[in-house]
Amino acid sequence: MTGRVAGSWRKSTRCGESSHCVEVAYLGHSVGLRNSTRPHQTMELSIPAFQDLVSRIKNGELDR
Repeated sequence: MTGRVAGSWRKSTRCGESSHCVEVAYLGHSVGLRNSTRPHQTMELSIPAFQDLVSRIKNGELDR
């Protein structure tokens, strides 16, 4: 889903000064995601879907 999502955007401190980061915003009943280099293109996930995504990333299930 691409669109405009309002919220307080945050990026990982591991990102440092890099301009290529994933940013996350808590939206109350959902979570917004965007690429810091394309802030107008956003994705909105339900909280359970976001938690599942983070879990899969931590478990290495999405590694190439």
